[in-house]
Amino acid sequence: MREAYAELPGVRLWDRDSEGRGSPVVFLHAATGSRRVWEHQEDVFIAAGLRFIAYDRRGFGRTSVDPPGTPPGTGADDLHGLMDHLRTDRFHMVGTGAGAFICIDYALSFPFWRFCCSRRARTRPRGSSRRIVTRLSRTTTAPACGRLETTSWRRASAWAPMIC
Repeated sequence: MREAYAELPGVRLWDRDSEGRGSPVVFLHAATGSRRVWEHQEDVFIAAGLRFIAYDRRGFGRTSVDPPGTPPGTGADDLHGLMDHLRTDRFHMVGTGAGAFICIDYALSFPFWRFCCSRRARTRPRGSSRRIVTRLSRTTTAPACGRLETTSWRRASAWAPMIC
């Protein structure tokens, strides 16, 4: 498992990457915590042959807070920069809370992508992980299931993880 800083314009993001050959799955944490909230899911996803990527969002965990005078970035821009840095152009996203909204923001900010998004509201993380793995392991690349409709994403609750 590789852990390192990704040097991006205006921010250094701390990421953890299994560097596997399977379909990449990026995990986005809520407005609290860090990439460490996903540690219990690592083994399940890696064992299923998927590439596990999690990172500390701007201002959380080991990722620094912007110095004064730095132009503000968005979560979607940071995610796009990280995926470019990792040379990953097709990937799944799993987010919870504010991380889920970054998934949606990414899908809307980068319209050349097509996503499958669904809402999960489970309290048993290991069981949820197995269901997500089953769904993602059926594809070799990120899915192209249709356009993201604005009416569906607005129904997502802040606490419900998004799986894209």
